[in-house]
Amino acid sequence: MLTPVTAKLFACLAALALAAFVSCGGNKSAIQSPPIPNIAGPWELIAYSNDGSMTGIEVALTEGQVLVNGLEQPDGQIAASSTQIAFVTLDPANSSITGFGGSCLPVTTGDSLGPGSITALGGPINFSFTENGNVFNVTGAISGDGSTITGTYTAQTGNMCSDPGGTINGTVVSRFSGTYLGNMCPPSSSSCASAADFTDSVTATVTVNSSSVLTLNLVLTGTDNTNFTLSGPVTGKAFSLTGTFQGQTLTYYGYSELVSNAQSLYLVNATTAAQTEYVGTLSVPH
Repeated sequence: MLTPVTAKLFACLAALALAAFVSCGGNKSAIQSPPIPNIAGPWELIAYSNDGSMTGIEVALTEGQVLVNGLEQPDGQIAASSTQIAFVTLDPANSSITGFGGSCLPVTTGDSLGPGSITALGGPINFSFTENGNVFNVTGAISGDGSTITGTYTAQTGNMCSDPGGTINGTVVSRFSGTYLGNMCPPSSSSCASAADFTDSVTATVTVNSSSVLTLNLVLTGTDNTNFTLSGPVTGKAFSLTGTFQGQTLTYYGYSELVSNAQSLYLVNATTAAQTEYVGTLSVPH
């Protein structure tokens, strides 16, 4: 049993030890906040409007960098512009694509995302996006693993678009590549109105490089017995490609989606911008 003197001595020693811990390792300055996560990469953000429409915001998201102790670290400032962003119109009933350019028409060149900010996984994320000159503000949160975004978006005053805002969900997009098969309307055809017009059997090889450039190599048999290549930027699940066929420069738009549980590419000929033409869907065989 401790004597009063001994007990007092132990109490003093314990107090000294606690003070040393606080002064040497337990102060607030030694507690570091978690690092800002890097969420740069391909994303698809789905905007579910309160007017019933559904828009896919396809982005190759970028994030700024800052030097920390001589090393570059993400700074939480996110953005996308120019070929890093595209809008597609989706069917609310089944999420399949129905058109390119989004629901805020007419299509212009004023598309962008940002400025935006993120501070930590599982924390808030805020940004704006501009669809064909119309600006919307997003307030949401990012998941703890950094793979999903949930939130709401609101229309800025002065928008010409009828979209009043709604909810928004985003997911990281896995890079798609490989071999796709199907039938297409010939590139030189002036009409792709019926199934009988899709007279080229196609084997397509898809590759995406580190600069987010997609290359589509098409081997045609049937009406055309040749091959040609299209390439261009991929943003989320959408891509815009150009190439040359029989001396003519072609522009194709595409979108990666599931059709009957098969990974597929929906393609339109957009060489004539005012009259885009659906030319076929190619799928991974299964």
